[in-house]
Amino acid sequence: MTDRPSLLDDRRVLPIALGANWIYALPAADPARDGVLLIDAGPDYDGAWEALVAQLHAAGLNPSQVRTVLITHAHLDHCGLAQRWQQQGAQLAGSADEVSRFLLGDRVARHQADLVVRFMLEAGVPADKLEQIIRRRRDRPASPPRPESPDQRAARQRPSRERWPDVLRGTPFQLDRELADGDEIVVGDRRLRFIAAPGHTPGNAVYLEEAQDAAGASLFSGDQLLPHITPNPGLHFHSRTQRFRSLPAYTRSLERIATLGAQHLYPGHGEPRDGSVQDAIDRTLSHHTKRQQRVLHFLRDGPLSPYQVLAKFFPHLPDARLWQAFAEVIGHIDALVERGEVVEEESESGERTLRRPG
Repeated sequence: MTDRPSLLDDRRVLPIALGANWIYALPAADPARDGVLLIDAGPDYDGAWEALVAQLHAAGLNPSQVRTVLITHAHLDHCGLAQRWQQQGAQLAGSADEVSRFLLGDRVARHQADLVVRFMLEAGVPADKLEQIIRRRRDRPASPPRPESPDQRAARQRPSRERWPDVLRGTPFQLDRELADGDEIVVGDRRLRFIAAPGHTPGNAVYLEEAQDAAGASLFSGDQLLPHITPNPGLHFHSRTQRFRSLPAYTRSLERIATLGAQHLYPGHGEPRDGSVQDAIDRTLSHHTKRQQRVLHFLRDGPLSPYQVLAKFFPHLPDARLWQAFAEVIGHIDALVERGEVVEEESESGERTLRRPG
């Protein structure tokens, strides 16, 4: 792959760096006639659109050539600019189930947050601790600004491709085309396949471009598969009583992706890599297996609540990391429960306890 993200690589893919994200432009052989395909709309922050357009121009492309934007999932850093692309005349395509959650906006987010808090209490998180964290999160915007430390100043001055320089925004949008597993997307001579990959989110997807030559197929993985880090499982509720079990679904999706034969990884975070798809899958699955073995080790002496398991995993966890760490631990518990290696019991009052079977 080229070291210059503003130029096409040898598979005619333009990696575009936008803060902490990478999106990808795939021009047809004749982009002036047949157009350009884009993987993810990109995050919306001050200067994002201008940076995106500059990188297109550096490769001899322009925004008006983008015919279709494929959405991997409806997180702000991946679809924040979706409506802007529609205003430019591009069509948006992706999972209808995934995008519908984004369309409902704050109302769904608040409802999901309420369900997560209720679930955390049932899992043993102390009510006073949770209340303090929620209060701090709620009151944070009203806090007076603090003097900028040298470390904060250095972080602010780092190249924009390593971070988001501003608050991320998002405007609700409608899909022009709803995709189902296996659907093909064609722009000129470019043909990609929509692969449903639930896990990171319930309607998450990846896109596969079959091999154009002996070099192998390319996987545009969004947040499903990353070169340096393991995507964090989320907490998503279909209803008050039905929770999407993120990590087991994520693992099944990874196992399916391993059968696709992709050689080239184009992730949503981290630079593209040749020949690294299977390596990234193996590393990710190994990470989760090791974490799940630790859960079993913690339960060897008797039952624990999910929060007690979390406390053993992360004995010095800052309060600001509780939400993320809790989701990770619940993911490992879900995987063990699904395989029958852990039994989850719920009392009449709703409190949850974990134990080894037998």
